[in-house]
Amino acid sequence: RYTLRYTGGMVPDVYHIFTKKKGVFTNVSSEKAKAKLRVLYEVAPLGLMVECAGGMTTHESEDGSVLDLVINDLDRRCGVCFGSVEEVKKYKEFMFK
Repeated sequence: RYTLRYTGGMVPDVYHIFTKKKGVFTNVSSEKAKAKLRVLYEVAPLGLMVECAGGMTTHESEDGSVLDLVINDLDRRCGVCFGSVEEVKKYKEFMFK
């Protein structure tokens, strides 16, 4: 059973994933809606926590962990997906066909 939860903030949504031990957080971009989350300050720190807790992360540039991103600009931004391994695999099925 799926339910929608959206607080408008990455930290509370990822915290919810930790407490429930399931779920997914996504923040994708498009040409009209540019990526908001900064790799150095938001994506990498929470991505490390998610992966250390047994979850999985990916980003929209390619099929890989957010921890593999090279930070060549302090303001580099990207779309992400954080969550349980099963949920992130489902996300990858749809996004990286």
